[in-house]
Amino acid sequence: MKTIIYAGTYTSKTSKGIYRLSFEDGKLENLGLFCEIENPKYLVKDTDGIFSVADFKHDSGVALVSAEGGIKDQIAFEERTSCFIAKKDNDIYTANYHTGTVSHILYENGKMKYKNAVQIQDGAGCHQVLIKDEIVLVPCLFLDRVFIFDRGLKKLGSIHFNANTGPRHGVFTKDGEYLYLVSELSNELFVIHVGDWKIEYQIPVLMSGETHIRDTAAIRLSKNEKYLYVSTRTKDVISVIELDNHKPEVIQTTSCGGKHPRDFILMENYLLCANRNSNEVVCFNVNDDGTLGKVKDRVEVPEVVSLVY
Repeated sequence: MKTIIYAGTYTSKTSKGIYRLSFEDGKLENLGLFCEIENPKYLVKDTDGIFSVADFKHDSGVALVSAEGGIKDQIAFEERTSCFIAKKDNDIYTANYHTGTVSHILYENGKMKYKNAVQIQDGAGCHQVLIKDEIVLVPCLFLDRVFIFDRGLKKLGSIHFNANTGPRHGVFTKDGEYLYLVSELSNELFVIHVGDWKIEYQIPVLMSGETHIRDTAAIRLSKNEKYLYVSTRTKDVISVIELDNHKPEVIQTTSCGGKHPRDFILMENYLLCANRNSNEVVCFNVNDDGTLGKVKDRVEVPEVVSLVY
């Protein structure tokens, strides 16, 4: 079955915005510029279109891009682009790495409206917004904490980590009982029980056991919830972690097929990796045991940093 994939990019060199390509049976093709827009670093696909962080002429915010690639709506509310966007129901949240700000936008009747924002701390390194039921989690890598808010951005608490851990991205299990979170600075995986926020397991994401080499980035959970996949940009690798009743074990560390694996997605029996510095999306086979097999295909995408379908 053919699937359309959208690629978010930086536009500092050759990229012009959001790119679109098709994917079927491991083959990537029909690459083209979908929407010309500045710095669409992260995307969310929705029934109404694609919501993207973006820079505008004099400021930054969020754009809603139609199925045809036109900008249906846009809202500016900050001076520098956020690095992450999340949406649930009518709530949109962005995380700004530079200013340490989490912004809340309402989406109703095809229009976005600025609601409120919380600045955690200038330079906090806010890198993601995770929404679970009525709570919002924001990893702040330079503060070594994950802050917990309600949906209106009222602070409820935080999860503390050791100095120079750098919590970056996480993913919840389907039942919402556990949070798997990776750290950018210490290159570790944390298995966290939701509610009491107790860290039950903590392991290096590299098979070598190395830590504190920096630049671990994205994390994804397989559909059957047996495997986690984690990218580390310093090493240009993807790690495969097997889960046994939530207990993690690294079973493979392999090349990302290029340079600087900023993001990746799992599709059917394939993993598609966005390699920013080698300007390409690389498709890997995923074996029955969860490990990554050979490179199936690759396509050039300038300055690619995120993928969504």
